[in-house]
Amino acid sequence: MAAAGVLCSVAAVLGITWSGPAGATSVRVRAGVNLSQIARTYGTSVPALVALNGIADPNVVLAGAELQIPTSGATNSSAAASSGSTRVLVVAGDSLWAIAARYGTTVASLVQVNGIANPSLVAIGSHLSIPTPSSLGTATGGGGSASARQGSTLRAAVVAHPTRLAMVPTFHRWATAYGVPASLLEAMCWWESGWQMNVVSSTGAVGVGQLEPSTVRTLRVVLGDHTLSATNLSDNIEMAAAYLHELLAQTGGNQGLALAGYYQGLVSVRHRGMMPSTAQYVHGILASVPSFS
Repeated sequence: MAAAGVLCSVAAVLGITWSGPAGATSVRVRAGVNLSQIARTYGTSVPALVALNGIADPNVVLAGAELQIPTSGATNSSAAASSGSTRVLVVAGDSLWAIAARYGTTVASLVQVNGIANPSLVAIGSHLSIPTPSSLGTATGGGGSASARQGSTLRAAVVAHPTRLAMVPTFHRWATAYGVPASLLEAMCWWESGWQMNVVSSTGAVGVGQLEPSTVRTLRVVLGDHTLSATNLSDNIEMAAAYLHELLAQTGGNQGLALAGYYQGLVSVRHRGMMPSTAQYVHGILASVPSFS
């Protein structure tokens, strides 16, 4: 009862309608509340709310909308992480990319540590081990710095799949065409999809560069080619490179801000700052850049 009272008080301050006792799984949102506030109130994370509710834009949450809250038994990934646990439960809407971003690791590391055969398929209800520097050291034979071990893991994940290796010339082609660092483009797309064309997010983002339909429509106009398709590998990488080029131009070449803009939207980043999940995304990509060509 005391815990419920505290949650009700916090919810009232944030303008959230509490829709049940402690353990309830949904809340109705009032004006002026954002996902970060809701996540903090209910001990969860923004990515978990986005995944569970299929939210298209994490920066926009409509007043009056009812949001499902991950229950402690279903996700609470944040609580698991804070207690030192290295195991998380996969819930509806989760992907390896989302889990990797949430815990500051990489898709490749999750694949290796958990022995995942198909990174595109992650079973709801399954438990995943979150790689630690020591577990990565064991997996790669130990020795060397954490970044070196991670680089070895990433390179092995690319080399192990001929279809991924075959993408390298395409990355270099469009990186050169749009004047962006090939390694930055490759690392960004690795975090976005693990270099997989068959990945489609809950918001409809497609392929290697995880391009949203609205982004594709805009880039077709900007690039003057209405035949560009997000389902075509070369077109997908070209549009990702073009978008990254534009973001770098708008941020004066600041790679961190450009990546944040790719993930969160540059207008949102400038007005609200980086969300925690955005900061993880940016840090993870920049840390992995040396592992790519």
